[in-house]
Amino acid sequence: MVLYTGRIPGPLIWPLLGNAAIFMIRPGDQLTLVDELMKRYGQYVRLWLGHELNIIVGNPADVRRLLTNNKVNKKGPAYKYMETFVGPGILSGGPTWRLHRKIANLSYNKKAIQHYSVASNKYAIRLAEVLGNKEPNVTFNVYHDVVKFTTLSTCDSIMGLSEDEIKNVRGMSAVVADTQDIYDFAYSNMTFWWLRLPLIYWLSGRKSKEKYYKTNIDLMTADIISLRKNAIEKYGVVEESMCVVDRYIMSGELTDQEVMWEIITFFTASQEATAKIASMVLLIFAHHQDWQDKVYKEIQDILGSNADYVSDEDLKKMTNLDMVYKEAVRYMPIGALIQRSIEEEVTVNDGEYVLPKGASLLLPIHLIHRDPQYWHEPNKIKPERFSPENAKNRDPNVFLPFSLGAMDCIGRVYAESLVKLIAVQVLRRVELEADGNIEDLQLHVAISVRFTKGYNLRVRPRTKGV
Repeated sequence: MVLYTGRIPGPLIWPLLGNAAIFMIRPGDQLTLVDELMKRYGQYVRLWLGHELNIIVGNPADVRRLLTNNKVNKKGPAYKYMETFVGPGILSGGPTWRLHRKIANLSYNKKAIQHYSVASNKYAIRLAEVLGNKEPNVTFNVYHDVVKFTTLSTCDSIMGLSEDEIKNVRGMSAVVADTQDIYDFAYSNMTFWWLRLPLIYWLSGRKSKEKYYKTNIDLMTADIISLRKNAIEKYGVVEESMCVVDRYIMSGELTDQEVMWEIITFFTASQEATAKIASMVLLIFAHHQDWQDKVYKEIQDILGSNADYVSDEDLKKMTNLDMVYKEAVRYMPIGALIQRSIEEEVTVNDGEYVLPKGASLLLPIHLIHRDPQYWHEPNKIKPERFSPENAKNRDPNVFLPFSLGAMDCIGRVYAESLVKLIAVQVLRRVELEADGNIEDLQLHVAISVRFTKGYNLRVRPRTKGV
């Protein structure tokens, strides 16, 4: 394999460790290290992490080609450390991911999202009402409010649960509270090899923490399966309203354990990831009053005073809201650093470099979204960069917030719809504000990106236009 990569630049390789020593840093600093390596060696960097060959590819055109290449349709070895919680399915890229995703697709297509829109509107309005009752001039982390209602929306739409049923699902409140910690825990296992040594894993308390997380996940997912099986037996199912859990149960293709694993995947991907995006959009409004005013006026022009139900057609007309949404997922993409396994030899950089079978790709989406070669003032929030005039002159390969190809984010359409509905209903009821500059807020970069100290803002009720 070394013969294949001799021409790809990279840091000095040490015996046994390779380049692993330079990655013995905090998880939040590892993307910074990748950025430094790319600045030093270019858009293609060779790294040996012990005996595993990893190749960073930062050229956007090659990233697109690789993500859509059937020779690279397998997640990298780091994802196996998520299997403790999500099993060998869609998220970790196990052998069953294609079948499991094919079954789930029908619950995430545009037709399904339209069916979910009644519930999404309902919970967006209820979130907006909660924010409208907040004490004015008091700063708070809006994520904690947002995630409560993205959870309710996800349970209603994706899981098929009523609010009364949700109250009786064991472990759910703990899973919602711990989701970010669970993914940080998995990311630490991916990146800090010494933490995985059995003695250290036990003495450090990580084994007991893993058991705690897994117990709650198992309780929650088992209860959801039981509730949906009982509902199917009692009421049957209607194709157009089938949730993803129903589809898995009715397919007969999955064991109960496999369904449990996919439930936690879809649950967290739908409620936690969507909550982070929605919180980011609201924070942009709080820090950029001009864009808050533009979007509010747009909402009023399109909806008038009646917005109890906002349709997909209404959302499509909101071009300013769309620009803010796209800037939010550019600035804070769901997948910061993607790893893929190369299943067959493939070339990059116009054939100059050969990537051998068995190597792993590291695709730094967050860094591509911040590359000054492609983005003017990339570390600033500027929704106008997504205006039709500005977008048409930009390489389309440099915007990859939900990945690409067969393993892209299955929930991207659901997330966009729910986030935009939340933005509309919140802005109709409250004005948002925040201190300082959003660009100065420290980022926590792990599997995804979030603000280290939360999404802090203030609200005050709107005095007219509602």
